[in-house]
Amino acid sequence: MNLSASLFGGALLVIIMHLILGRIGVPNFWRGVISAAAASFLILAYSLTIGMDMDIVSMHLAVFLSAATVMTLISGSGARQSEQGGLHWSIKIMVAFFLVLFLVDGAFVSMSTNGIPPAISALFLPNAQKKPVYTAFSGVTRHDEQAASAQNQHLQQLSSLKELAWHIEIDGARELTAGKQAKNTITVRLADRNRQPIDNAHIKISLLRAGNELPLAQTILGDTGKGNYIGGIAIPASGSWILRTTISAEGKFIEVERNVMVKKAG
Repeated sequence: MNLSASLFGGALLVIIMHLILGRIGVPNFWRGVISAAAASFLILAYSLTIGMDMDIVSMHLAVFLSAATVMTLISGSGARQSEQGGLHWSIKIMVAFFLVLFLVDGAFVSMSTNGIPPAISALFLPNAQKKPVYTAFSGVTRHDEQAASAQNQHLQQLSSLKELAWHIEIDGARELTAGKQAKNTITVRLADRNRQPIDNAHIKISLLRAGNELPLAQTILGDTGKGNYIGGIAIPASGSWILRTTISAEGKFIEVERNVMVKKAG
C-alpha cells in the first residue's frame, strides 16, 4: 500500500465511520472518538506488520485525528445551524484549512521518500537535466559537533579508494524494486590497480535510509570467481536509499556509498 492510499484511504474511513455512527444514533462526540481510534489502531497494527517508519506513522495519526475533529465540528455545527440553512463561515474556513494541510503534508512525505519528479526539479535545480539530482530525504540530520561526520566519512572513502586504486563495478543498483517477493540481484566486479580480478573478498551490501546508520536490508555476496560477486536482496519499501558496499580483501577494507532509487513493486 502506497502513502497516498493509506493517508487518504484512512481519512475516508474516518469520514464513513463517522457518518454510519451518526445514522445509528451515536452522540457526535463519541462518533469522533470511535472513528479516530479505529483508524489509528488499524494503522498502528499495519505499521507493526510491515515495519513502517515512525515519522510516517505519526503523519497518519495526525491526518486521522484531524479528519475526526473536522467531522465532529461539522456535525455539531450542522445540527445548530440546520434552521439557518448552512454552516457558519468559521467552520468552513477550518475545514478548508485542514484540507490544505492534508494535501501539503502528503506532498512533503511523498517528496521525502520518492523525491521531486525530474521534470519539476529541472525547473529549479541547476544541471538537473544533465546529471542525476537526488531530491529525496528520508531521515533526520544531526546538529551537534558531529554534524559534519557524514561529509568527512565520504571524503575519507574517496581518499581510501584512490589510494587502493581498486576498480569496483556495481550492476543491478539502477533496477531495484521494493517488496518481500522481489529478489534484487546485485553484482560486484572487483579488480586491483592492474585490472586483475581480486578473489576471496568479503563483500556486504547494505541499504539504509538517510540519517539512519542502522541498515534495513543487507546481504553477503557470493564469490563466483574471477573477481565477480553476486547476491540477492529484498528491500522493504520504495523511495530513496543509500546503498553501502563494504569490501574486505587482501587485508584491506573499504566502504563505498551511493544514492539509489527503489521502485514500487508491480
